[in-house]
Amino acid sequence: MATYLFTWNPERWKWDSLEEDSASYQRRGYLDGRWSCGVTKKIVPGDRSFLIKLGKGEPKGIMASGVAVSAPLEAPHYSDPKRTANYADLRYDVLLNPNKENLLPRSLLLSELPEVHWSPQGSGISVAPEAAARLEELWRHHLASIGLASQHIPDEVSTPERYSEGALRRISVNAYERDPRARKACLEHHGFDCSICNFSFGDYFGSLGKGFIHVHHLRRLADIGSNYEVDPVADLIPVCPNCHAMLHRKNPPYSPDELKTYLTKNRNMA
Repeated sequence: MATYLFTWNPERWKWDSLEEDSASYQRRGYLDGRWSCGVTKKIVPGDRSFLIKLGKGEPKGIMASGVAVSAPLEAPHYSDPKRTANYADLRYDVLLNPNKENLLPRSLLLSELPEVHWSPQGSGISVAPEAAARLEELWRHHLASIGLASQHIPDEVSTPERYSEGALRRISVNAYERDPRARKACLEHHGFDCSICNFSFGDYFGSLGKGFIHVHHLRRLADIGSNYEVDPVADLIPVCPNCHAMLHRKNPPYSPDELKTYLTKNRNMA
């Protein structure tokens, strides 16, 4: 999986639907969009993407992350319909509204990752693997600092060699589970203990495990429409990684009650 940096300069293109797109993201847990990728044509579905806001005005910094869901395609230029430009379809798993939320500041990026060109003239530049790993770390810390701690679940992130129509559907479901706002609201209500087995990472590992837990979406994508608004309290529950994996051992997944019954029965037989 490669990592690419996309750019937004409000002086070159006015994002008129930003407020609407931000509201849609917060309702659905993800946002689909198409973005210029400059001369880059190596992007493949599953590649990691970050969007940085540039220009003369503040704030400047990373405002979104996601994955590519298409290879580059040619379409009319965003500012000149007589020309064409290369675009990639992206699915954002985090979108910060620069009018209301703090971005991961460009000044910090310049300090921590000086080897990356943080004011590129074009969009879609590649980020070296070592720098990409550090960028992911800075992004997670930033989200946590603004109360949007995300949960990275390695075996749920699509990879190019496994990417398929089924994987696209899987991202749609798991986007709710990884959305930091939905996760935050879920855990504020339900707490951090596993809803299936009651395991607490904080109790077992102390400060190392405090705040660590997966969240599981209770409704299948097939049962919801494109305008569905996630309810973090009713639709998401905290689960430990073991129980989360067991819930998905069949398709459709086991319900929490089914897995609790199976777990109780198995313990009684032991």
